[in-house]
Amino acid sequence: MHGKGPARFIHYEDEAIAGDEDVVPPAEVLERTGSAVDGTSAGAAVSDGGSSVGLNWGDIVLRDRMLVRVSYSKTEITGKHFDETIHRTTRNLRYEDWAEFMVVWRKDRIELYEDYNMPGKEWITGHKHLSFVILLKSTKTRLSIYSFVDMTFCITAPPTNPRRTTSGSHSIFHREKEGTNIFVFKTKSRTRAYDWTWHLWRHLGGIIPRNIEICNPALNTKVRIDIPEVDPAKGDEALSVFNRENVIELCTEALRSVGDWKTVIERQIDNGKNLELAWRVGSHVDWIWLSDDTEGRPRKWAVLCGLVLRESMKSAALEIRLAEHFPNSIHLKDGNRLLEPPAIEGYLERIKPNTQMKQSLYLSTHDGNLFTLSPAAAHPPDPPGLLPVHTDSPGKCLREAERIRGTKQIMGAFGVSDLRSILLVQEGLAKSQDKPRLKMKRSFELLLTTGHVVRFEAHSRRLAVEWIERLRALVVYWKQRHRLDAREEMDLAQARRPRLTPHTHVFLNDGNLPPETPADAAAPLPALGTLYNWCVLDGCKSILRGGKVYTRQGLRGQYKLVQLFLIPGYLVQFRINPGSSLHSSVKRKISLIDAYVCSGYFAALALPRGQYNPSAGAAPRRYQDGLEADDPEEDMLFMVWYRPHTPVAQGTESSIPKTVPALSAKRKLSIFRTRSKLERDAWCWALNSEIERMVRAEKDRENILRTTGKLPDI
Repeated sequence: MHGKGPARFIHYEDEAIAGDEDVVPPAEVLERTGSAVDGTSAGAAVSDGGSSVGLNWGDIVLRDRMLVRVSYSKTEITGKHFDETIHRTTRNLRYEDWAEFMVVWRKDRIELYEDYNMPGKEWITGHKHLSFVILLKSTKTRLSIYSFVDMTFCITAPPTNPRRTTSGSHSIFHREKEGTNIFVFKTKSRTRAYDWTWHLWRHLGGIIPRNIEICNPALNTKVRIDIPEVDPAKGDEALSVFNRENVIELCTEALRSVGDWKTVIERQIDNGKNLELAWRVGSHVDWIWLSDDTEGRPRKWAVLCGLVLRESMKSAALEIRLAEHFPNSIHLKDGNRLLEPPAIEGYLERIKPNTQMKQSLYLSTHDGNLFTLSPAAAHPPDPPGLLPVHTDSPGKCLREAERIRGTKQIMGAFGVSDLRSILLVQEGLAKSQDKPRLKMKRSFELLLTTGHVVRFEAHSRRLAVEWIERLRALVVYWKQRHRLDAREEMDLAQARRPRLTPHTHVFLNDGNLPPETPADAAAPLPALGTLYNWCVLDGCKSILRGGKVYTRQGLRGQYKLVQLFLIPGYLVQFRINPGSSLHSSVKRKISLIDAYVCSGYFAALALPRGQYNPSAGAAPRRYQDGLEADDPEEDMLFMVWYRPHTPVAQGTESSIPKTVPALSAKRKLSIFRTRSKLERDAWCWALNSEIERMVRAEKDRENILRTTGKLPDI
């Protein structure tokens, strides 16, 4: 046994020895020189395009670190696909523990490497330990998209012995010819997962259709575009014309002839929105926003790689939608438009109610939250004219500086309050008559929903009046903003399934009313643009996503309600205490460097025995804001596997870890549970998008991670 943890239950076929097919003669291998060595295992090179066309046996096509879970079924799995839904109903599977592997694709086989259990053995042997092999030539090897939310993919294949001989530690395993090995792969980068599945799908015989339909939900119109014919001998070169920009231009020209184009689309484009492509499955949207891979090479298949989704998910559709950033205004019932008020921050002194002693603080508002910091960690704005501008775009430089400054404030805050918890902002009232009148007029009070009153004192009367006016405007706006967001979330939830609690009409006979509109998974759902907004992809805000979730550290313990914020590079938590409007900061910050995000049944399998029952029915739930949900437990679950790093705001050199962790290095695990599947999907999308941005920002480090560790020559 080479790995840690319990014994492996993977079975091997006696006659299917890895490497017995298409073996290159030793004489031919020894004669390779110069360019003949490049791209082979001897040269340890990785193919640029990821295509196996023109490669010899043993040449490396793709190579990546991945989180993998392996399982075995004694009965052969005959289905064409194996995804999360099928996995839930498949019984009598034997599992291995989670592990990070070096996954290497050598033309006709995939190899999974891990660290040796014995220290120093890799130095002695000169390569990592080969644990599993998947033969791609087998007719029983099948590829599936396991989960669209995580972009995990699955390969089912017959058992294969990874070694030429049966001697050594693997000889203790009982070998059977029947059965199926199931491998579920999770990459850090979502686009890297698309690249793997696209090339594997093409290698296993995936056929590109002659044309593809692109839907525009707003106009309820479809555009059919012919796909260039691909010459197998030349790989995917012909797809270079089918890039994102060309497809958007073709769709735009075709949609201009639709009657509602000017009122529905063109007006929005004039207001700053753009048309973008996205693959959609149900209420989950995955924008096509990156045309290059993690190495900077063009991804000619960036648009069409979603065709693999249709093999496993018939509802997968390519759409052209209006992309928008998080809205900064709302429309009220009376027809008026309410703009988001500017934020406010500054130094204040809190007056304690019992002792009347003063505590110096720094308050700062971000996205409807009031963060409390010590003056030493305030990170106030620089005076005008002192901020260095190194680019030709000073506005962009200033926005980036403000984003980083806001991130540092959230990282350093020791408490946060929701602006919705403020009932009233008023001028301070003195409790005794001997206080100077000037000191009374420069103080103000916050009346909270808990019944508590918090008093602050500014440095002047003018600043106190400014705090009162600005806070009042912010409280009004964010209360309306959250009501609108909750209503849109309820509409999205109803589009997935019928309403749990039917509407009742007090003055009407419900029997005479028409039935409610049935759920339509293909409905336009314009609220998806807000839920999957481009602020997350562009990283243009200090808070990419925030909300209340339940969490626990590790696999055991009680769930606790926290205020969770996704900021560039980190997940920050604030513990919600009953009866208090100030949520205290959790010291542990979750670094997203080298992190994996998993959800659903894939994540539920990591729970200890007895904590998860897949046969348990889902209990209907109704929350305070009106949201109704009856999703099963695994559909509200997501986990983050991460390695602790020193918390430093992203954008500085010190935020980049200098060391390369080993495959077997220990990881920490945080478990999160949301109110509904819709919220869970949005959190997973935001987390994976931020991890994608971090991977691309540190290309050199990712390349070192991908290539660290020697492989045996074949």
